[in-house]
Amino acid sequence: MLMIILFLFSCTEQKKPVVSKTKKVQQAKESKFENKMIATLDKGFFKAKFLPVPDKLIVTSENGKGLALYDFKEDAVQQLTSKDGAGVNPILTPDNRYVVYQTHEFKNRRRVSSIIIQDLSEMTSETIVKDKRNIKLLGADKDKVYYLDGDKVVAYNLATKKKTVNPPGVTLAYTDNDLNLVLYKDGKYRILNPNGKGNYIWVSLSPDKKKILYNKAGEGTFIADLNGKILVDLGRLHAAKWDASGKWIIGMDDYDDGNKYTKSDIIMVSADGKIRKNLTKNSDIIALYPDIAPNDDKIVFHNEEGRVYLMQLKK
Repeated sequence: MLMIILFLFSCTEQKKPVVSKTKKVQQAKESKFENKMIATLDKGFFKAKFLPVPDKLIVTSENGKGLALYDFKEDAVQQLTSKDGAGVNPILTPDNRYVVYQTHEFKNRRRVSSIIIQDLSEMTSETIVKDKRNIKLLGADKDKVYYLDGDKVVAYNLATKKKTVNPPGVTLAYTDNDLNLVLYKDGKYRILNPNGKGNYIWVSLSPDKKKILYNKAGEGTFIADLNGKILVDLGRLHAAKWDASGKWIIGMDDYDDGNKYTKSDIIMVSADGKIRKNLTKNSDIIALYPDIAPNDDKIVFHNEEGRVYLMQLKK
């Protein structure tokens, strides 16, 4: 189980109060947050996401235009691209080498998309899909990138640069172009839609690829098995993500007045739904779109102005 040390810190300032284990538990109930941010990411940085090795973040603008790399050790930001849509759903390969993103533009009054792979070590880029409609980036593993082309799953091999339609030996869960929840496994597709017809978003497989986390618009966030059987109702939780262990889910409980956010907290829920923690309960920050580090010891999120915060967790 994760116990929360309730303070936020900048990358240049960390406080480590010396308290007993008993006092730490009490502090988790009573202490207020110190509203400190990553000083370099002070405004205009959104949807921060850890790289697989958690010494760097990728960040984007409020509307998802462009993508930048933040290095904790250097305390510096490096622009990767300024293309529209690049920051909407960037995907990182497990070896920390590539970031894959999708871009959008209008040509002849029609929106077309491209998928670009950027090498973070050499800072070179390669376009693997150019100006197509009904394209959706799905995921990546150590040697392949997966995307949806119409209703077909395509695997792009990073080493050979070859594409395979309906690749074998892979399991993916995603929303299709009609917002159905789809399971793809070993070349076969199944529309699951565990909660019936409607719009499914924020879909992801558990780390062991045995469960699916998803949100059904207007109903809440759930976990289902690969047959579409609902296992857990996690309640109101937006932009939910698994931690690396598959035992915890993080997300946000956000509210707005139609024009702007009025309140939002970072929530951590156990994967069985039995434990629910409000990690920003004692803070006045409007905390949005969290991401958890690969070793599960940090959470990063931003406020409504794009100030990025880092929360330290302790196992």
